[in-house]
Amino acid sequence: MKQTIRKRHDEIRIRAVPNWEPDRREERPFLPLSTTDKVELGHLGEIIEFKTPGTEIVSHGEKSTFLYLLTDGVVEADRTLHSGERQILAFYWPGDTFGLAENGVYVNSARALTQCTVYRFPTQQLATFLLEHPTIQQSFLVKAVHDLRNAQRQIIMMGRFDVTERLAAFLLDCSGHERYFDANRRVLTLAMTRYDIADYIGTSAEGVTRALSRLETQGLLRRLTPRTLELTTSGLKAFVDFSDS
Repeated sequence: MKQTIRKRHDEIRIRAVPNWEPDRREERPFLPLSTTDKVELGHLGEIIEFKTPGTEIVSHGEKSTFLYLLTDGVVEADRTLHSGERQILAFYWPGDTFGLAENGVYVNSARALTQCTVYRFPTQQLATFLLEHPTIQQSFLVKAVHDLRNAQRQIIMMGRFDVTERLAAFLLDCSGHERYFDANRRVLTLAMTRYDIADYIGTSAEGVTRALSRLETQGLLRRLTPRTLELTTSGLKAFVDFSDS
């Protein structure tokens, strides 16, 4: 189920970190956009709310007419292989864009994992708009570079890490989203099931369960409920020993 809702330009945020700030003390997760930038960009799109988890937003092979900016909730992008198996390619968080296209069609499907809200921009009008607004165009460019770095990091993780290390890295990524991670209590609430996680890190649901048990045995997390974990983030970082530097 979806519905169009009233626009709130203050919700427009783009999640990305420039790679030319080597001296930053802490990672700022969102690019600075002026109020004018947000209002002008907001006028171009419409806000749509998807109330039912599992709702498909974009379908693989469908004609590409929109680019999406997630403002609330979590979305996953996937591709169903010829074997019938599903591969989750990305999880999108508030501030992420999705709706990649090639030759005028979407290259992946995208569906709501939770209730979510998106800005939907017509692609042709957005392309013209960005040419006329170079500051906002730069923000989208920085976002594209940020996502490319993350994709390269994912390739390394999938090629060099074992399942337990992949899961640890994934949990650390999730802990970077404050709505789902209580830093004071070090408690992560997962938006996705173990089946979703398995389809992302390249294992089975049982493999995810075994990896969770190994991490728990090593004192790196504690399972409070099936989707609520108390993390030892410093220990997980040392266990993974992986960074973007």
